[in-house]
Amino acid sequence: MNDAWYLHADDYYVPTEDAGDYPVRQGDVLAGPRVDGETWLAAQIVHPTCELTKGSVREIQVVRVRPLSDLDDDFLRSLVVAGYSERNGHRRVALAHTFFLPPWTTDGDPCFASFREIATVPRTSADGANRLAAITHDCRVSFVRRWLYFRFRLAFGTDQVRDWEAIRISSDPTFAGPKPEWALS
Repeated sequence: MNDAWYLHADDYYVPTEDAGDYPVRQGDVLAGPRVDGETWLAAQIVHPTCELTKGSVREIQVVRVRPLSDLDDDFLRSLVVAGYSERNGHRRVALAHTFFLPPWTTDGDPCFASFREIATVPRTSADGANRLAAITHDCRVSFVRRWLYFRFRLAFGTDQVRDWEAIRISSDPTFAGPKPEWALS
């Protein structure tokens, strides 16, 4: 696996003025839910993986989003941002339980999602009014790729995950919102 985990920060989020064209989906950043008596800063949707518009969906799974400043030192923060470490000339996945999130607002702080902090919240937590940021299709590919590595230790390349997403999107007759160029055929 030789490609980077993360996109350039400018490629993470759908522009705010266009976000209404995109239904809430896996990977989108939501206002922090209240979990076990504590209100999280934010959360990122991990399940269900497609649009959340199905009437049968009553609950969703989210992971906790924390500010990068929650980590103890600059070294740990650098590992989250890179997603890799280097040891004896070999690149290794670092802190696989994290997904780096650049600020979603101009005055925001960089954050990370912690895949180890997962909760089930009501579906109503994931509506457009509670969405802080809609991620791009390319960012979703990065998110899914990192999630697969964390959950199953399967190291897929970006192109593989993008190809799977293209098949899923192009064969879904109920797909809503703009499609990525790589899934138009």
